[in-house]
Amino acid sequence: MNRAILLIVVVFAFTVSCKSISEMLYVFYTPKVDIKEVIALREKIDSSENPAYQHLISEQLSKKRVIINDVVVKDIIPSSNIDYNFCIIVGVPYEKGEVECYIYARQFYGFFYGFYGKEDIETVAKLIKGKSRIDAVGDFARFFTLLDKTYTKIEIVNAKVTIKEGED
Repeated sequence: MNRAILLIVVVFAFTVSCKSISEMLYVFYTPKVDIKEVIALREKIDSSENPAYQHLISEQLSKKRVIINDVVVKDIIPSSNIDYNFCIIVGVPYEKGEVECYIYARQFYGFFYGFYGKEDIETVAKLIKGKSRIDAVGDFARFFTLLDKTYTKIEIVNAKVTIKEGED
């Protein structure tokens, strides 16, 4: 009888959490790249005249998670991304100019709740423009450029944002 109950519990847990397991495996086992590697791939895209090659590099990059360490929050703005309410903007210095990263934070839960949760508004609310230092790891979404002084802009979604010690 105990084995039957255990089997039922295991089967139920597995069926409920299949999506969570796949999300967890994606988050933990997806290759991670830092900003320098992302910009190197951007330069490859810019130097190529073949649109298929450019698309291929963009697709490879979209399957990676971008790591951003110890940066100061430049601004917190209302989001232009339909899936989020707020956006964290950080500037990362680069030899050819500043790289602006638009980070969209998401909460992370355990197996039974779905690994990706709702938008992490609580963490975003604690940030102070020009003062808070954060670490972030998230999915590369796209490059975009506006007419300003930044070298390039990167959109990062599903990011786990961590406020550095001593900051709240």
